[in-house]
Amino acid sequence: MQDIRYNKIVHFYFAQCYNQKGFAQPFLIIAVLILVAFGVYRLTTPLSTSNPPSTLSSPTVPDVSEFNNYSNESLGFLFKHAKNLAVKQDSEEEFNKRENGDFRKNFKGYVMYEPAQVLGAVTVLEKDNSFDLAPFSVWVFDNSEQLNSSQWFEKYWFYPYLWGVFSEPDKGHIRPEKEATVSGQTVKYSVVSYQPGSPKYILISQNQRIYLLRVVGGEGEKILQSFKFGGSQDKTAYTCPQNGWENCMPVLTPESQKQCSEEALSWKKINCSNFKGAAY
Repeated sequence: MQDIRYNKIVHFYFAQCYNQKGFAQPFLIIAVLILVAFGVYRLTTPLSTSNPPSTLSSPTVPDVSEFNNYSNESLGFLFKHAKNLAVKQDSEEEFNKRENGDFRKNFKGYVMYEPAQVLGAVTVLEKDNSFDLAPFSVWVFDNSEQLNSSQWFEKYWFYPYLWGVFSEPDKGHIRPEKEATVSGQTVKYSVVSYQPGSPKYILISQNQRIYLLRVVGGEGEKILQSFKFGGSQDKTAYTCPQNGWENCMPVLTPESQKQCSEEALSWKKINCSNFKGAAY
């Protein structure tokens, strides 16, 4: 519409140029030429319809190291966990302190036989350090009897967390019957809804050991997805010192460094009857 009006104006001035006489005619011609030049510019230059430029914020670069890797060579497993979580070595002794009891003694007094030997335990804690609501825990037991996971449950339940349930309706309620895949294996689990956090319990028989996995909430499920069996899984990877003291004096050889690691000392404390500690 604007261009049509402009053309009419140009035609009008051309007509005036031809009709005018005297010195005014050259000025009209100049004016018309100016209008023509402006019109050519307007016709060849597109109108800008874009919005004013806005200030763009820098793109968010994802953190490629959101997780920490945890590996326990002596117990034979590894997993990943979020950086805001902490991994803590656990034991029957620490469990008894938290729960204010001697659960091995109580188990034997009630069931009339002792639970299997604990080889080690690991718990992943959130900032509140709550063990009841810990996202992920692994307890490893000696399975020299070579029981499968179903046989283990019938004898030991989910010791130390849950045991001594004899009546079949109650025991059937917590018996692992649902299936899941852990570290490439099809395993069975159960959810105990009446405990805090509704923990999921998984029993896995592996290399003459039983692995009891306790999973709570979404964070626990993420860790479970990354859980894999690995490491030496060799019971002789750590050795008991002959005189009861582990020589951890510098300078340490690679073997001494392994024998003096936190995991090794925890293993010796549980498995070496004469173990007195580390000598620094």
